[in-house]
Amino acid sequence: MAGRNWTRTETLAAFALYCRMPFGRLHARNPEIIQIATKLGRTPSAVAMKCCNLASLDDTHQSRGVKGLQKVSTADRLLWAEFFARPEAVSFEAATTLAELESPPALPQVDLPLDERVGQVREQIVRRRVNQYFFRNLILIGYNEACAVCRLPLPELLIASHIVPWSADETVRMNPRNGICLCGTHDRAFEQGLLRIERSYVISIHVPERYRGKPSVVEWLLRYEGECIQLPHRWIPDPELLDRKLAMVTAG
Repeated sequence: MAGRNWTRTETLAAFALYCRMPFGRLHARNPEIIQIATKLGRTPSAVAMKCCNLASLDDTHQSRGVKGLQKVSTADRLLWAEFFARPEAVSFEAATTLAELESPPALPQVDLPLDERVGQVREQIVRRRVNQYFFRNLILIGYNEACAVCRLPLPELLIASHIVPWSADETVRMNPRNGICLCGTHDRAFEQGLLRIERSYVISIHVPERYRGKPSVVEWLLRYEGECIQLPHRWIPDPELLDRKLAMVTAG
């Protein structure tokens, strides 16, 4: 329907699509976009354009000189700003909004013990699971489903690793600039401070001297020392959060 203003619900659905899709799939021929467009009563071209308008607000694209579309609305800008101000709330709202339009909904099945199936506890668990799923998708897509250190391209072995840990600061739990896609080995090494990432995105390795000559340590860790991580095509890690992580691991 030409000229119809986009509602918040529709904008949230487009935002969720953008978060989980590579930029190259944000087009009118994509079956997922066609399905959502049908449910919204809009054309696939309109939905794809909305996703691209939202993409143009991503400073990662802007820093690379990628020009977005020029029809970004005030509502788009407000939602983008709200996401970074209230990432947990907006992530959950966007994920559930999109799921209601999908067939079947692409959300994790949450199985709860009998004593946790009602009330506030249930709501907290469901929100956490949905947001973890949403965060994993947006981080892995940003890194083209490959480890930022070793480039391992197997999603089953990848983790949406938090720079500042999930338990350390709830305000950045869902901030996409607090995430890095890592394989299981490099996620654990990063968590333990054996593999560190400077604010310049350069890798440094900190393992005890007695291990540094072992072939497996050289192969899995030392070979990457001094290299830069593979940067994502959206939501580059925040240098301030990398500094916080370094301060945490050096403090012991």
